[in-house]
Order: sequence, then C-alpha cells, then structure tokens
Amino acid sequence: MQQKKIDVTVYVPSKTLDSYTYEGVKVQKMLTTEIVKRLDKQTGIYLHLLNIYPFSKDNGWPIYKHIMRCNLPTVMYVHGSEVQKYTARWYEFNYRISDILKWIKRDCFVIPKMKQFFRNQKNNYPFVFPSLWMKEDAEKNLNLTISNYKIIPNGIDTSFFEFKNQVDNRFKIVTIRSLSNKVYDIEKTLEVLENLPEKYTLDIYGEGIYKKHYQSIITAKKLEDRVKIITKFMNRQEMKELFLKYGSFISTTRMDSQGVTMMEAMSAGLLVVTTDNSSKKEFIKNGENGVLGNTALDLSSKIISFTDNENRFEKIVLSGRKSIELIDLSKTVEIEIELLTKVF
Repeated sequence: MQQKKIDVTVYVPSKTLDSYTYEGVKVQKMLTTEIVKRLDKQTGIYLHLLNIYPFSKDNGWPIYKHIMRCNLPTVMYVHGSEVQKYTARWYEFNYRISDILKWIKRDCFVIPKMKQFFRNQKNNYPFVFPSLWMKEDAEKNLNLTISNYKIIPNGIDTSFFEFKNQVDNRFKIVTIRSLSNKVYDIEKTLEVLENLPEKYTLDIYGEGIYKKHYQSIITAKKLEDRVKIITKFMNRQEMKELFLKYGSFISTTRMDSQGVTMMEAMSAGLLVVTTDNSSKKEFIKNGENGVLGNTALDLSSKIISFTDNENRFEKIVLSGRKSIELIDLSKTVEIEIELLTKVF
C-alpha cells in the first residue's frame, strides 16, 4: 500500500509502549485506551486480527466499542479466529478444566461481542474475507447473514517465492506446521506417508506440545528412516530456501480459511497435496493445479500418480504457479485499495 503512496500506520494493542518500523511501515504498540484516542472520522480503519482478551490491557473490545459508538469508517478483514466458536474446533477439546474455561471465554464472552459488532456494522461498511467458505463459516458461527462483503484472498508474493523446477525432488515431501494445534491433523499426514512407497520421505518443520505424541506415532509405524520432525520456526527467507529442497508440500488441515503457506509452496513450484474441505476447492482444482483428497489412501494414490510421471508432475506444478499468479500480492492489494477508497 505504501508503494501506492498510501500512508499506513499499524496500531497494535499492547500492555507496553513501543514503536518501530517494519519493512518501511510504522508500527506503534500501545494500550487500547491510547489507540482509541487516535481514531476519528478522518482516519480510515482497517481491522486485522483485533482480538478480544477479557480483563486485559491489550483487549481489543474498547476499540470495537469506540468504532460503533462514533460510527467510524471501518473495514474488517476476517481471518477466521476472530469469529469462530471454540466448539467449532471440537477436536481441540480434551475435557480438561482449561478447555472448559476456554470454551466459556470464547463462546459465552467473545463471540456475543463479535456478533454485536457485526450487526452494528453490516449495513454500513463491508467485511472482507479470504474465501467464500470463511464468509459462510462466519455466518454460521455468529448466526447472522452478512450481505455487505468482498472476497479478497491473502495476496501471495510470487516475485519472492519464485518458481523453480523441482522435478528431481518430487519424492521429497515437506510440511510446515505448528505442533500445538490439532487442526493440522498431523496424524493423517503420517498416514499418507505410511501408504507411500519407500522412496518417499517427509520432513515436518514445527514445534509444539504434541511433538512427542507425533514422534511416538512415527516410531510405532516404523517410519523413523523416512520421517523427520525438525523443531524450528521458519521465517519467510528460510521458507523460500527450504522449498528448493522439496518437490511436494502436504497439508492435511481440518479447516483453512485459505492456506497461505501452501499457496506460497505452489508459487515456488511444489506440488500441493491437501484434504478436500473448507476453502480448499476455491483455490485448488484436483488434478489441474494440485491434489485434493478425502482419505489418506486417496491422497497417497494421487501423489504416486503425479510424481511417478515427470511430465505430469511438471505440468501440474506449472499450472499451480499460474493459478497463484492470479492472486499475486500486487493484484489483491489493488482490489483492497479500490474497496478502501470507496469507504474512506
């Protein structure tokens, strides 16, 4: 946006004061009460992941209330976590006291407030979603209809994630996931590899509380020689370099509002393999620009089909790259600017 000569300042609710510049963008961390003082009708407000934390100084709710009270021009980009009930992710619930408290906080405190904000705003200013599925999922969780909206996927920096022919690495599979969240369904990822021939390998980059659990599954399935968990958080530059070592990227997430990491892998020339759910069909056409499947066996058989034949592999990954170019960052930002200009 700054390249388009638009002045942007990022405010981050925080318990401590701080300011810095990130890639040329001014970032200011401060109490929500201080942020509120800087928001008026002369300011165009674009909300991203403004979370509600009850009884905390970085609670975003005072900002939402100020926007509603003053009817400030505001567009909200909905990523997913802001509007999803805790019970929407049943697989995370382990019947512990901490889970019950999270459920109460999320479904009984946060979601009603988000519903109030959406009802207040929906006739005035548009909401932006990365996918149609995310919009429909928000409607389901908030139990309301959102008619004033725009679908704008998260833009992918295709010039940064350059396309490389990875045909020689096509039997090497990678995934980059948090190991602290069951939404990523690493169990299914391991099941996919179990159904593949010996020449296929899998590297899992991530860290989290379930690492030992996944390692025990690897051992039980006797996959130690073919599957490795690399405990590391990857920044963008490291991801770019990492993609050059692999030919396929697997994502068996139970839900995705878009799946930015796998889109970046597609941009870099990897064959993306993912479960057929949530928003996936909006970005991946099975057998054309990537692989969609329902079961682990289904996914593994399709991986074999597209990696055993070099020509098929090269054709599908090139198609994948071209499809990601359609949502290149420069194009999606233009659409966002056009929308924001109309509102502000």
